[in-house]
Amino acid sequence: MGASHYGNFIRRRTICHHRSRSRIGKRTGLVQPALWLACDNATRLDMKILFVAQYGPLAASSRTRVFDYLPLLRRAGITCDVKVVTPDDLVKRNTRGIFSRLLYYVLSYFRAWWTGWTCVFIASQYDAILIQKALFSFPIPRLLRRYRHKIFFDFDDAIFTLENPNAGWINRLRTQRRAMAVPAMLQTAHCAIVENAYTAEFAARYCPYISQITGPIDTARYVPSKKITGEKIVLGWIGSQWTTRYLDMIRDPLAVLSRRYPNLELRLIGAGEFDVPDLQIVHMDWALETEVDHLQTFDIGLMPLPDDPFTRGKGGYKLLQYMACGLPVVASPVEINREIVTHGKTGFLAETDIEWIEFLGTLIENKTLRNRLGIAGRARVIAHYALEKSSEQLLALLQRSTHQCDTLSQ
Repeated sequence: MGASHYGNFIRRRTICHHRSRSRIGKRTGLVQPALWLACDNATRLDMKILFVAQYGPLAASSRTRVFDYLPLLRRAGITCDVKVVTPDDLVKRNTRGIFSRLLYYVLSYFRAWWTGWTCVFIASQYDAILIQKALFSFPIPRLLRRYRHKIFFDFDDAIFTLENPNAGWINRLRTQRRAMAVPAMLQTAHCAIVENAYTAEFAARYCPYISQITGPIDTARYVPSKKITGEKIVLGWIGSQWTTRYLDMIRDPLAVLSRRYPNLELRLIGAGEFDVPDLQIVHMDWALETEVDHLQTFDIGLMPLPDDPFTRGKGGYKLLQYMACGLPVVASPVEINREIVTHGKTGFLAETDIEWIEFLGTLIENKTLRNRLGIAGRARVIAHYALEKSSEQLLALLQRSTHQCDTLSQ
């Protein structure tokens, strides 16, 4: 169930799955996004939307769920303004030092407070406000609800859970604040936009309408490489220093494979320290300008992930990146991964060490299989998770809620 499942809405405490053929009606709250194409009168798309992003475009969540949409929405005639709570230059100053992290969170809190009050005062200038992951303290959510009913709250992680894999006291305080703030933001929203069924189920407790948009991924930017496969077989992973620990799950399988296949290499984009005996590991710095080039050097994409309340909220963006680049994938069968990966057709779902060794070994030895799964994976991403598809879904939500398209409001 991805962005192509346009009719997917959830009424409070009731989860219903509908495809784009679903009927439209005020009572059910169902929407058929394909109908926005029929609204070709420019005045029908004369909307003004305020996007409030927690981070700037360097953060994957804000980039994919706000900034990537803007050119397509503006092309449709929508005026889009953006306010960023925590800009990229502030995020870059956040280091592992306890005082710098504490200062970062304090500054972020006050920027959220300032941005929230700004939204209250300018809300009347917009047809709708889409808040991406930003959390506002009382009484801002209540005031936004009072003065501007068309609020969309988008979040792409399980930011509502109290379980935080990072046990530092600063992060525990941050986790508790987020867990308390999310229900208030959902109660403020006319519609919540989530990435998977796990987060949708939580959101449905507080918000009357839910729409699922997984990803999205810009398939015009993430494309297969034209490289000629060399002697080395490259396993690849993209992430951050904080998520590098997930690779510990497959350290032993990688050690076995490194002894079995001397031509094996592991390339890590944006990772922290990680080592495996006898395995050549290449660390690559992450940058927005180079990430696609680095991804295109992979032969197989990896996504190990533990199964816990926090990871169940993830949207599988690594998988979308790999598959859009035409790579076969091996991933843990956690929540959304089971929907994105068609086992045996676009990649493999591995739960045990034996399965990781077996599936990776099969792909390492069979170039034809790698190519076939890679082609099928990219086709699946284009069909279900592409930016263009998700833009249609988002535009339909905005149109219906602001009554800009008469067809959708009947």
